[in-house]
Formats: sequence, structure tokens, C-alpha cells
Amino acid sequence: MSSARHDYQQFLGWLHRAERGVSEDARRLANLVEENFDRVAACPRTQSKRSVALVVIAREGLTTVSCDAPEGARILRTNVWQWSGLSSLTIGPFRGFRVPETFEFPRRITMFYGPNGSGKTSLCEALELSLLGTVDEASAKRITPQRYFANVHEGRFQSPALAVLDVAGQVSQVVPHSEAYRFCFIEKNRIENFSRIAAKTAGEKKDLIASLFGMQQFHDFVSHFNESLDSQLSLVSVHELGLNTRRAALQRDQETVDGEASAIRALEAEEAAYAEAFKPGLSYTQLLEMLGNDQAPGRLQILNAQLDAPTPPIFGISSSALVEAYRAAESEHIRLEQVSARLAEKTGETSFFNLYNALLELQEGTPDNCPACGTPLHGDFHATRNPYTHAQDGLDALRELAALQNDQAGIRRAWDTASRSLEAVLHAFAQRIGATAANQDERVRHLHSPGVDHGVAWWRPSFTTGADGKSIAQKIVDMANEYEACDVRTNELLASRQGLVNERELLVRAGQIAAGFTARRAELARQIAETRQAIEAFDQSNAALIEAAEQESDRVAFDRRIKAAYEDFLRLLRQFRAELPGTLIAGLNTTALEIYNEFNRRDHEGDKLAALHLPTDEEGRIELSFCAAAQKKVDALHVLSEGHVRCLGVAILLAKALHVQAPTIIFDDAINAIDTEHREGIREAVFQSDRFANTQIIVTCHSSEFIKDLQNHVESKEWTAYYFMPHIGDYRPRVKGNEHTFNYLAQARAALDMGDWRNALGASRQNLEVFSDRVWKWLGKNDLGMLTVPLAGRGAEPALRNLCEALKKRLDDSKTFIHPDKPGVVQGLGAVLGVPAPSNVWLYLNKGIHEEANRDDYDQHLVRIIVETLEAMNQLQLRTMPAALANVAQAAVEAAIAVNAQGQGRNHQAG
Repeated sequence: MSSARHDYQQFLGWLHRAERGVSEDARRLANLVEENFDRVAACPRTQSKRSVALVVIAREGLTTVSCDAPEGARILRTNVWQWSGLSSLTIGPFRGFRVPETFEFPRRITMFYGPNGSGKTSLCEALELSLLGTVDEASAKRITPQRYFANVHEGRFQSPALAVLDVAGQVSQVVPHSEAYRFCFIEKNRIENFSRIAAKTAGEKKDLIASLFGMQQFHDFVSHFNESLDSQLSLVSVHELGLNTRRAALQRDQETVDGEASAIRALEAEEAAYAEAFKPGLSYTQLLEMLGNDQAPGRLQILNAQLDAPTPPIFGISSSALVEAYRAAESEHIRLEQVSARLAEKTGETSFFNLYNALLELQEGTPDNCPACGTPLHGDFHATRNPYTHAQDGLDALRELAALQNDQAGIRRAWDTASRSLEAVLHAFAQRIGATAANQDERVRHLHSPGVDHGVAWWRPSFTTGADGKSIAQKIVDMANEYEACDVRTNELLASRQGLVNERELLVRAGQIAAGFTARRAELARQIAETRQAIEAFDQSNAALIEAAEQESDRVAFDRRIKAAYEDFLRLLRQFRAELPGTLIAGLNTTALEIYNEFNRRDHEGDKLAALHLPTDEEGRIELSFCAAAQKKVDALHVLSEGHVRCLGVAILLAKALHVQAPTIIFDDAINAIDTEHREGIREAVFQSDRFANTQIIVTCHSSEFIKDLQNHVESKEWTAYYFMPHIGDYRPRVKGNEHTFNYLAQARAALDMGDWRNALGASRQNLEVFSDRVWKWLGKNDLGMLTVPLAGRGAEPALRNLCEALKKRLDDSKTFIHPDKPGVVQGLGAVLGVPAPSNVWLYLNKGIHEEANRDDYDQHLVRIIVETLEAMNQLQLRTMPAALANVAQAAVEAAIAVNAQGQGRNHQAG
């Protein structure tokens, strides 16, 4: 966590500024965290481990640590540099370097090329340790420096020795300064992390700028502080809390005692209100009298006695029903007697009626003969009277007799029903009064056994008048009247009894409520007595707790002091972290936009940036506007591809390096984080532009193509290169300095010096390809990039000779284009193409790249001319002329054209 510690020291410098007015305890706690930084940083926020550690540290040292800024506290640096560039680095044993190796930085650009595992990372870590005093990777992996920096084969390490050139050009040793030199580094990991952050959640995007500028460890360090220390602090005295709780209870007890009279009055008011609601005008004392008790019975006891007594039965006897039963039976009997008498008068007719019916029944068997004598009823000889007709006529005459017989049968049934109904009424009467044969009352005995015989009028004997002038039936009816009157009296008694029951229920409910009032009075009296006793014994029973609370109060006060200091400290620490993006990228918008557009110079004009707005706090977003919609702001991480996001990250870091006027920029494998499409733009914007012409650049890369392009597009006097090769068994990287070059012109010169004419021509042609591309781009910058070039077919690349001819023609035709390098380019292209004087130069350039067996040797003089011509052409700067100089040149050309035109006019007049 060394880099995080350096950033924390910067925070201390910010915190201890007098104008910030931070409390002494907050500054003391911040200083304690600095003194115990490794211990604090090792504790995560999970399970409040960091809070636990901080509480222990604060309790041990808050009162003894100074509140002044510690000696190691850093303040925000100014753009004043004590050196102008790196001079040399001696490294080893260190990481992958087993023995000391010395690297010189004599030119503006120093390249370190080699495959993975050849030592480039170790070299960059040596520079990082020398300039910053720490290596982020070691801190992130929590490996001790002795272990991390040691060469595994030597088992030890020697601190790298980095020499710098001061402003006076003198060599001196650099003093590490993390805050001052951190912006000299552009690392691959930071660029990749920056590009991946677009896929993270909104909360994780807070560390966007921190990750880009290498402050991720500090950002994480701040994030692991818990919200509070409350769970680890004794903020409230347990004994004091218990004592206060008991005192609060004591206060409530005192209030209870003081409110005794009031409570009694309230209870009495409730009692009086209830008595009034029970019966208007009734007092509660009168209500209690009505309720009574065993010693003084009241209305309730009287009602209980009345209602608990047995009630008389209900007989349910109806005298009218009895009379109706007697009447119905007698009436039906009289009707039966009358019908029977009338039938008796028609006894003779009855025999004929039966005879006629019998005769008609025989008609079906002998319909054509007399049933008595067999005489035919029809024909010549037949009976004088038809017996069947005679029988039918007789029955018609006896129709009244048939009707009487039918009436007798119906009356007989009605008589039987009336007889049985009378029996049922008498039987029910007997049951209800409990009639027995042994009863002294003849009426009861008659009811028990009325002599029922449904074949005769069995009730008629009861109609016989006795010596007293009354029949037994009349006496029974009179007895029914007596029982009916008794039922009336019983029903009247029962009706009045319900009112008594209702009254008793009201009194019983009142008695329950009165019992509740009594219980409340008793409970109130008990509480008052117990409360008075507790108040009198409080101090004595709580003496031990009172003493413990007094002893605990000092520690609670100190923990509250720690709590206040931590809250202030954490608020300021988070404020500092939140302000970091604004501090880091202030003033970078314009420069970062320009560099980004230079990286993407081949993009469509509408896809280039019109505006760039970098965030000023950790919640902010990177917003930008495209030239195609300059007024519309969009979120950069939402609309840019991963490759463009990486370019944006590099542009921001480069803008920061320029802003702080860093004399050296170190690309720690950063080129390999950029896709191939954008590497050319970065090469031109960083290594070939005037923007970084006075900045020393150190670049490590394992892309041979990028190193090749770099060496061929940048003048050889501006760069030096080291090539790292894997060890051959001795675990020592093989380092070669400028012993091999990818520069085609240098390769051509080396081959020329060795007499290798073919390879000299091959490298020369490759150099011409690079140079012609440079010329085309140079013309494009001067608005002359439109060429007419014949192509072999659709999608084909222009042939090199065609391109050179088109370039020369474009320059020849651009009479108004004035540039110091123009004559050299035109002359050089003419020499190559054989214009105006024909030559074999192009033939050699074209043939030198092809294998041909048994051909004649090349003309070494011509080969030398070709190489020297290309060397002269490559010395040209091919830069855009400043606007003022271009305007002067344009004016001169226009004046020359005007003078020439005037001269031609005079010649014409003279002729």
C-alpha cells in the first residue's frame, strides 16, 4: 500500500492547512492513521475489522500524538522541476536483472523492445521505484520490498541508481517524490482498467479517474473505512444507563405517590358516573346498598329469593274445546239416528232394491232370455215383459233409498271421528291433571275412565243429571273452566317474573363493575405503599451502581471524543477523495481533446470531438460532443468503443503530463494496450509532433511492427533503442543497445558499408515506401493531398512508382505552394524516377527486392547514389509551415507572378 500511503500523506498536507480549520482531535486521529498506516490498511471493513483496529489505536495514542502536520505530509506540488530529463539507469540485481546493467538516455526517445519475459517490466519497475519510491504492483500484492524486488537467483536486490540531468545540464541522483513524478508514467494496466470501467456499475465507476492516475489503492483504502466506530466504542456508560433507568423509574414512583389523591378522585368520578348511568339520580353508595351483601341484604338478594322459588305449572286446558267436542259428538249421533229412522221406514223397499240389483247383475250372462224361466225376450215367442227393463225402471224408482244409504255411511264416519275427538280431549285433560281411579273427585275418576265404546254413544250417560242438578259432563266442563282460570293467573305471574329477571341481571352486572372498582382501589393502595417503600430505600439499594457509574464516566467521555474525531476525519477524507478528480484533471479538457483528435485523425470529421468535459468530482461523468452534433452532450463511456476509450485514457494522461510540464514520459507497455488501428495516430501525435518535441519519452513495447514504424518515421538522431532477448540458461537478459535497427535507411547504409548491394537496395526501397507515405501526409496537411494515381484494379494499392510520380506532379503543379522542403522533395523524387535525366535508379530499386539467379553485379556507385539520395531526402523535416511564414511566402509568390505578367505585357507591346 505504499502508493496509497503517499496519497494519504498528500491528504495530510491538505488536512493540516490552517484555513481549513480542522479540529485538533481530527488532525490527531489522521496523524495516528499515518503512524499506523500499514496496520490500518491491512484491515478490511468486513466485520468492522478496521473499526476495531482504529479504536485500539485511538485509545492508545489520541492524547499523546501531536496535532501538527507530520514531517512526511505532502502538499500539492507546483510545476517546478529540479531536473530536465533522465540520464542513466543502473539496475541489478533487481527483479529479472541478475547482474548490473546500465542504460543511457542520450536522446529524446529511448525504446526498449523485447518479447514478454525479457525484462521490460523489471526495467519500468526500477524507474518507478527510483522516481516514486514505491512500486504499485508490490503494494497491491502485499509483498515486502525485500521479497518482491529481489532477483530469485541472487536472493537479493540492489536499489536501482537513476541519474538525471538538472536544469544546468549537470548529472545528479534523483530523489524519489511520488506526488511530483507520478504523472510521468503511462501504464498499460491503467489504460486497460480505464477501458473496462465502462462495464462496471455506477458505484464502481466512482474510481474512474483514480484508476487512470494510479490512485486506485488510495481509493480502495478510503473505501474500507467503516461508517462509524459506534459499535466498538463505549459511548454510553452501562452503569450510568442502568442508574438513569432506575432513577427514571424512581421518578415515576414519586409521580405515582404524588398523584395518589388525583387517582382516587378520578376513580370516585368514574364510580359516580356509572351510578348515574345505571339510574339517574342514584349515587354510588346507593348502588352499593341495592347490591347488598350477606350482612345487609339489598334489592339483589330480594330478587334472588323471589326468582329462586318454584313456579306453578301451565295445564293448557280449554273449556271451549271440551264443549265443542261434546257438541260435535252429540250432533253427529242425532243425525245418524235420523237417517237410520228414515231407512227403517223404507224396509220393504230395501228388499226390492237388492232384488233389482241382483237381476241386473244376471243380464250379462243371459241378455236375451229371462233369467228365471228362460223364455226368450225377443222373437215370435217371447216373454210379455222384459225383466231387465223392469229392474232398471224399479231402481230408478228407488233412487231416494240409495241416497239415504249413502248419507248414512257418511254420517257414520263423521260420528266416529267426533267420538274419537271427544275421547282425545278427555284423555288429554286426564293426563294434564294426573287423573287416577283412586281420586276422591268423581270428575277425575270419570276422566280417568270415561267408558269409551265407539259402537255406541258412550258419552250420553255423562249427560244424565245427578241429585245436585248437574250432569257429570257439565261438572267436567266446569272443572275445565277452573283450570283455565288457573292458567291465566299463572301466565300473569310469569309475565311479571321476566321483569324481575331483567332487573336482577342489571344488578348482577353492576355488582361485577363495582367489584372492579373495589379491586382498583385495592391495587392503587398496594402500589402506593410499595412505591413509598422503594423511594425510601433507593440510595441504599443502588449504592454499588452509583459508585460504578462515577468510575465509568471518564472512559465514556474519552470514547465520545474519539467518535467525534473519527466522524470529522472520515468526512474530510471522503471530501478529499471526492475532490481528487477535479484536482487531477483541472485544465485538461482542451489539451486532452486535441490529443484525442490527433490519435483519431483518420476518423470522419463528424466523429471527432467538438468538446470534452472531464468530471470535477467522483460522481461526475466524462461527457463529450461530436463535431456532427456539437451541441449534444453524451456519456463518453456509453458511446465510445473500447479502443476509443483507451485512446481517451492515454490522451488524458498525456494532457496531465503536459499540464505539469513533466520532462519525461514513460510508456510502461502502454502501446500494447492500444489497438493496431490507433497506434499510427499515437505514433504521429506523440513521437512525431511538435507538441512533445521537448519531452523525453521512454517507451517499452513487444510489438516489433510499432518499433519498426517508429524508427522509420522518426529521425534516427532523436532516438536510441535497446533490445532485450530472453536468457540462454544463465538467467540474465541479453541486452543489446543500438546493435540492431529496424530503420530501413540505417539498414541500407549498413549493407552498403559491407558491400551487400542487394540488401542495400531492398532496404532503400522500403525506406522509399515510408518516405513517400510521409510526403503524401505532408501534402495533406498543406491541403494538397488530392492525387491522381492509376490503380491495377478495384481494391488495389497504388504502385510505388505511380505514387512517386503523382507526388512529384502534384508538387510541380502547385506553383503557389512555397516550403523550404519542397525543392529537396522534388529533386529527390526526380532522381529516383530518372527525371529529367534518365537513369537506372528505379530499375535498381525495383530489381533489388527480387531474387534473381546468375545476374550481373550491381553498379556499386549507383547503389551508393541511391542510398545517399534517400539519406538526403530523409533529412527533410516535412512539417507544416507556421501561418505567418506561409502568408509571407504566398505574398512573395503572388508578387513574382505579377512582375512576370507585367514583363510579358511589355514584351508584347515592344513586338
